[in-house]
Amino acid sequence: MGKELIVLNLERDLNEIANLIWGYMDKTYISELKTKIDGYRSECQSNLCKEAELIRAVIPFMSEEKKVLEFVVELMTYNDIIEKSFNDYDELANLYRDENKEKETLKKLTYKLILFKLITAIEKGGIEKK
Repeated sequence: MGKELIVLNLERDLNEIANLIWGYMDKTYISELKTKIDGYRSECQSNLCKEAELIRAVIPFMSEEKKVLEFVVELMTYNDIIEKSFNDYDELANLYRDENKEKETLKKLTYKLILFKLITAIEKGGIEKK
């Protein structure tokens, strides 16, 4: 019986494990989140708040500020998407609820920022398989 050499290729194995985990996470969570976000975005864009509608209406008359105003409308849309998710998922709203209203406001803003970063990462492909 000859000596057999076992060659470990940890980089290959770790990449394979990462691909398996990513595939599971994408199938289980990310693709579902993308679908939800797309639905919220569509609904929110077709029912913009009055402030966003007003800003959108003045954009043609303020060409120098167009990019900034479009960005503001986009941020307002993200806020509406996040608020809709808070309304649809009580678990999210329960995370920031607090008897101290100032603390609740701060917690809600923190969760909004986290959700904003998550949503933009998902939409723009920032969460991708490496």
